[in-house]
Amino acid sequence: MSFVGGQSPWSEAEQPTRSAAVAVGAFEELYEREITRQTRRAVFLLGSRDAAQDAVHDAFLAVYQRWGQLDDPGPYLERAVLNRCRDVARRRVVARSYSAPQTSDVPAVDAPLFDALARLSFNHRAAVVLRYYHQYSEAEIAELMGCRRGSVGPWIQRGLRQLGKELL
Repeated sequence: MSFVGGQSPWSEAEQPTRSAAVAVGAFEELYEREITRQTRRAVFLLGSRDAAQDAVHDAFLAVYQRWGQLDDPGPYLERAVLNRCRDVARRRVVARSYSAPQTSDVPAVDAPLFDALARLSFNHRAAVVLRYYHQYSEAEIAELMGCRRGSVGPWIQRGLRQLGKELL
């Protein structure tokens, strides 16, 4: 991660220790490897690039704050992004009941798909996106969403059925 003007944000006295520098380097590697994939998934789940970027960066912050406690930060990041997206979706439901609908920043070419996905419940939308966009198995989806494996299949089937009705 390069800093503005190529200068470190720390003063001489604040320079991180060698182990902290290694941790920062490992975090930067995770960030570079996952930022695009996690943001794409969040866009599918939320239908908004801005909301997706906010959710993903909040999740990365959570990973960074717990970095020393995590054996494998990848799964923690996956779950953190999904949970942030779920929180945003819940807040939107509440906000819709109090305000007029907002326009989306989704490109017009994808608008029908994003509109149809937005009409699915969060669990149906997440299961469909995780299965068909990320190619996760039902067991992986269940673990990521914190539910029983038997719930995932029906969510996918119902989501696909509703998408089929709306898109065809």
